Amino acid sequence: MKISCLFVVTLLLLPSAGRGQERVPARDWPTWGYDQERTAWNRGETILTKSNVPKLKMKWSTHLPTTPTDIALSTLTAPLVVEGVPIAGGTKNIVFLLAADDTLFAVDADTGKTLWQRAFPNKMTALRPGTWLCSNTANDTPVVDKKNGVIYFVTSDGKLRGLNLGDGAERLTGTDFIAPFARAWSLNLIDNVIYTTNARSCGNVPGQLPPVSASAGASGPPPGVHGPVEASISAMDVSDPAHPRLTKFYTSSTREAGPWGRGGVARTPRGIITQTADGLYDPAGGQFGETVLELAPGLAGLADSFTPENWQYLNLHDLDMGSASLVVFPFAGKMLTAVASKEGMVYLLDVNNLGGYPPSHSKPLYQSFQIANDDAFGGNTRAPGQGVWGSITTYATPDGRRFLYLPIWGPPSKKLPPFQYSQGPTSHGSIMAFEVVHDGDKIAMVLRWSSPDMTVPDSPTVANGVVYALETGEQTLQNPAAPGQPRPPAAVAAKFRATPVGHLSLYAFDAETGKSLYSSKKIITDWVHFSEPVVALGKVFVVTHDAHLYAFGVN
Repeated sequence: MKISCLFVVTLLLLPSAGRGQERVPARDWPTWGYDQERTAWNRGETILTKSNVPKLKMKWSTHLPTTPTDIALSTLTAPLVVEGVPIAGGTKNIVFLLAADDTLFAVDADTGKTLWQRAFPNKMTALRPGTWLCSNTANDTPVVDKKNGVIYFVTSDGKLRGLNLGDGAERLTGTDFIAPFARAWSLNLIDNVIYTTNARSCGNVPGQLPPVSASAGASGPPPGVHGPVEASISAMDVSDPAHPRLTKFYTSSTREAGPWGRGGVARTPRGIITQTADGLYDPAGGQFGETVLELAPGLAGLADSFTPENWQYLNLHDLDMGSASLVVFPFAGKMLTAVASKEGMVYLLDVNNLGGYPPSHSKPLYQSFQIANDDAFGGNTRAPGQGVWGSITTYATPDGRRFLYLPIWGPPSKKLPPFQYSQGPTSHGSIMAFEVVHDGDKIAMVLRWSSPDMTVPDSPTVANGVVYALETGEQTLQNPAAPGQPRPPAAVAAKFRATPVGHLSLYAFDAETGKSLYSSKKIITDWVHFSEPVVALGKVFVVTHDAHLYAFGVN
């Protein structure tokens, strides 16, 4: 009874939108990871089941008129799906995608026919030529405000825009949001405020900036800095579209320690939370490298933070936490976040006290054993990346068991105990499933199942007891030069990076046992970068680098 009461209190702390969503789960998919907490769990899906998913087949595919390039690895963002959009003569279920060429597409979810598209050509000049790391193109998965019928997205000129869902009419005039040509990550809409993160030293921003005072991280530019800081979180209040209000939180005074990752920010009862990349950890100087940051709503201030004790080791080997977007979920009377990185460790943190008791900012509620990347390969080495890449997904079974699903690049750790259910060696990669358990006040993770071997898996999703995952087939080796040889020219490196090592396959697994239910092997011949399979309205939607959108269904 005590735990149940605490659980109710935790839910009451959530904003009203979240409580309504729990009472009537959405059937569609309006944001990256389905919801503001980035759970990637569609709680409203009822059509696809464990019994009929083995009968999945391609219902339709459509080729969108955006030309793929070597430097823009994400030609299309992950799909968003909106049910019952009012249009002339009735309603439509619509899939929305933002293309690298700054075109927003609205596609009929039932037929694959393009309903409308709007292009916003960028007439600005980039200060640096595009590379596969900084492509100078649109990159952010948009977000839908279904209540008001608006889709928001950021174009490559750094402007936030809002269009009417039904016909693409302008609802929010392009408003400066991030630096032009910066690499924005998935948008999140929470209580009329839109958030994004940008990092990776992309965009028309200064290079090395002067040191800043302890007031760095406040909602305005750090003292002495003239122009935008690249390592930042941005928030735009759109409650009055005629007068949107911009706020920023700077995670560093330099190009380092930028917040990045597929999901951008996630919601907590106290505000929003995200994770940062390699960089110096010096809070007094406004430097938040290798850190989980929790900020007050609207970026009004720093609420809490967590930085692993071995942050210097993470820096040394490029093992930062930006590779794995975190997730927020309730468990045993607490609101938790699960965080991981290229290092191959998983942390469970209490979002009401990230750093532990007493506040130390470095003591997690739980730290896992090594699950992958024994050789400490980061993403910027002469070997393919390893560890956790993508987004962490969560699911609660009807009887209350809590699962976490992690996409793993490379083999599992040799120190990893055996899984309860396994489907053989996974030398290339896998989806690993863990159950979160508790014994009194102690919380831990138990190994449950591992998928078959997968070549570069990405962010899994879950619906109605089924986990969906993509084997992307992409090339993850960043430097093709032999040891001791100089890096090749940028164009050669981009061509190498955009040449896949396999092809995209959609998988479906039993969420509790990992039993393989479906694989689309040999159906799709192209590949994808940084995406997720979107499950909504009885279909699974996936995109590929060659600008195709595919829909899978069972009837």
